[in-house]
Amino acid sequence: MKKFSITCLFILSLFSGKAQFLNSIGITGGVSYSTQKFLYRDPDEIIKKKYKWGFNGSVFAEFFSHDYVRWVSEIQYNQKGSKDKQADTTYRNHLQYLSWNNYLKIRYELFSIIPYVLIGPRLEYNLTQRMQTPGIEGSFLKLHVSPAVGAGIEFVSYGHIKFLVEAFYNPDFPLQDAYIRPELHIRNINYELRVGLKYEFTSKEHCNTPNYVE
Repeated sequence: MKKFSITCLFILSLFSGKAQFLNSIGITGGVSYSTQKFLYRDPDEIIKKKYKWGFNGSVFAEFFSHDYVRWVSEIQYNQKGSKDKQADTTYRNHLQYLSWNNYLKIRYELFSIIPYVLIGPRLEYNLTQRMQTPGIEGSFLKLHVSPAVGAGIEFVSYGHIKFLVEAFYNPDFPLQDAYIRPELHIRNINYELRVGLKYEFTSKEHCNTPNYVE
């Protein structure tokens, strides 16, 4: 009983401090528009493949309640790849990733919207691959890091539920391509458009309406 009481008090203390540390949690879903660069070594040649559509989704947490700077951490599912048209044949290259993303979020509150930018690294885990382009032997890197930069708009509203729209650019680092062989490197390039909902633990009593004092 004593241990149970201590545990309850500990959990309550975490929740009482969440306004300062854990600001909000949320989900997103959207579409991905991806391509790949094939970097051949002998002879040296770079071929950019055609774009393909995919899907993405994530769950995220936003930390701290600073007016201008916050930290966002999320787990994301993402589809990448490309279409490779050679002569009369189109080869479809599909990759599925699960990534852990961490962003510095810089925001600015306006009357009805909150625009913001996000920048940070993604640690990507290769779930599956299906590469149809001839000459690709072996697997993509199981784990690799890629950068991401994004911009978004959060719509100011009463209550705890907030609606947001985001766009991201996510290329592979030149120093760590997704596929590495002596004769060929492959680099993913991905664009994302997504919408989301977040639950903010502390909600303002008004929608950023300025207070006038006579």
